[in-house]
Amino acid sequence: MRAGILPVKPEGLANTYARLHLLRELIKRDFNARFTGSALGLAWAVLQPLSLVALYWFVFTFMIPGGRAGGRGDTYIYFLIAGLLPWLGVNEGLIRSTTSIVDNSSVVRRLPLRSELLVIVPNASALIFECVGLAIFLAALVARGMSLRSLWLLPLALALQLVLQLGVGFFLAALYVFFRDLTQIIGFLLSIVFYLSPILYPVGGRYEKFFFWNPMTALLGLFRSAMLASPLPDAASLVFLLFVATTLLGAGLLFFRRAQPTLVDLI
Repeated sequence: MRAGILPVKPEGLANTYARLHLLRELIKRDFNARFTGSALGLAWAVLQPLSLVALYWFVFTFMIPGGRAGGRGDTYIYFLIAGLLPWLGVNEGLIRSTTSIVDNSSVVRRLPLRSELLVIVPNASALIFECVGLAIFLAALVARGMSLRSLWLLPLALALQLVLQLGVGFFLAALYVFFRDLTQIIGFLLSIVFYLSPILYPVGGRYEKFFFWNPMTALLGLFRSAMLASPLPDAASLVFLLFVATTLLGAGLLFFRRAQPTLVDLI
């Protein structure tokens, strides 16, 4: 064997494949559990985002005429939905991450699996639902003749969103085992972040520097660039988003793994 070339360990590949297979099965189980007993089943994965997009389009096009008269015209509804759909994915992922270990306490006690997978599942599930909504929205944009020339940015935006969610989700999942009031607190904090993020309005004026420190600003800007071909967020805000997302992922995973030995005793 030549120097510097290390053999690939078959058991390492087997373990990786086994975990990916288990993750896929857990996501399927999560989907089935959410729709068990419903008449339409997985069709709700399409109907829920479709009805939400239709609702916001109706409200902000016909019920609130100020959305048209505010100088942004009909494009405001596109601006709103392009920011709202990613936020709904983030919101669902974080809320379900918080209780992911406690909700699966029987699985954690009985099966020898990596508990991190239980945090990944709700975030992956939320991202799949989000992608369904984004696909419907993109189809509506194509029907209106709008350009999708920057759509190649969408996978990057989704990847950064998932990294950001997982980083925060690992912290929340471990902390909730010790502090059960966290669900009420996180719901309140997410409401604050919603209104302090450029979802309902664009960033501008004297508060623009304040919004720079909110990673959701760059993330939502990246989604809007991908779907609406709007200008990219500035390089500094994108670098900040990348730094925050990767730092949170590393720190959150480290915190979760250090807390893991005590989780089984407390759930």
